[in-house]
Amino acid sequence: MKKIFTILGIAAISTVVQAQQNFNYVFANQGFTNGQVLSTGDIVTGKLTYTVLQNGSTTEPAYYTNGTNMRLYSQTTSGDGNSYAIQGATSVKMTSVKIVTSNNNYAPSTAIITVDGVVVPTVYDPADTTNSTYLITSATGASNVKIQNGQTGTSAQIRMISINITYNDSNLAVADFNKSKSNFVKNTFVKNDEVTFGEDAKDVKVYTLTGQLLKTTSVKANETVNVADLPKGSYLVTGTVNNQPVSQKILKD
Repeated sequence: MKKIFTILGIAAISTVVQAQQNFNYVFANQGFTNGQVLSTGDIVTGKLTYTVLQNGSTTEPAYYTNGTNMRLYSQTTSGDGNSYAIQGATSVKMTSVKIVTSNNNYAPSTAIITVDGVVVPTVYDPADTTNSTYLITSATGASNVKIQNGQTGTSAQIRMISINITYNDSNLAVADFNKSKSNFVKNTFVKNDEVTFGEDAKDVKVYTLTGQLLKTTSVKANETVNVADLPKGSYLVTGTVNNQPVSQKILKD
């Protein structure tokens, strides 16, 4: 059986690639119970974790089924309210974090946003005109992103519904080819519009050499994939073989 990759474009060749990933973490999908106090846990196993702190607030940060949101409470005197920090693994750098809240009443501009220990201005996602979504970006990629309730004078909450994270994972770098299985892709130099895979592989992904994800599929050993729509150039193919990550670079002539 043949499968077709539809490729929209190609970027310039780079010697090292960090494969870009995107994950949408929805609090309602995590199995939390009503009133459950959160402290630490996984967002993406092995890639992204979170740490929640009560800090100076008298109320612990917790998840509530009413509104299906995680609530960060304020400390009205000092501004040292609850905080929620996202930590990347050594290989992971976050380039964009969007924190979606219940509505603008629960996304106060007094939130304290910290990127790798440096406080940055609070910015709302311009795509959300209700000012319900915090937008945190880092051109170079960040290892730690934290949001804290900094409200003073009056009580306020940050009610988080979901967190959408875009990150780069250097474990999928082209420089790691010497660790890949040589028979994952049999013909790394593609001349006849067919890529042949040497083993059963799950989560097969094709990236440009700037890390743009183009396609995800699965293949069987000796199965061919038609890539007639793929422009000439170099690409990164990754996958999972026998529960082990593998990667190879291909060149389409």
